[in-house]
Amino acid sequence: MTIEFRPAEQTDIPFLAKARLDFLRALGQTLPEDELDGAQSQIEGFLETRLNEQIFAWIGIVDDKPAAVGFLQVYNVMYHPHSQTGRNGRIINILTWSEYRNQGLARGIMERLVALACELELDYVALDASPEGRHLYESLGFVELPPQVHPPMTLIL
Repeated sequence: MTIEFRPAEQTDIPFLAKARLDFLRALGQTLPEDELDGAQSQIEGFLETRLNEQIFAWIGIVDDKPAAVGFLQVYNVMYHPHSQTGRNGRIINILTWSEYRNQGLARGIMERLVALACELELDYVALDASPEGRHLYESLGFVELPPQVHPPMTLIL
């Protein structure tokens, strides 16, 4: 068995879009069949204009087959004491397909995404930790922030 990692390229966009949809399914967010093509197109269009500029992806490959993927999205905000340059990152969609789990793929991708965040000189990187991924993220230095006095809220439009 050979394992390798590589950054995603423009030619990987259809695969990355499929991975995003698989990730959403893994979270229990299934789309109606008649919306899949539109979702795939929206994701591909999003990535075509942002891949390797605002959003970066690494792919884990086992025996020449894509087996895992993860994304780092970079965004800019106004000054904040925890973000003096205003350049932050968010790790999203760490996904290892079930038949490839427990082989170090998620760790390999995370290490590369964290190294990239350092290379890009981001102030911090955030993520949402699933119970399954929490140990990995903690072993890489991620910490849970204390509950916020003013927790975030969302308005879905």
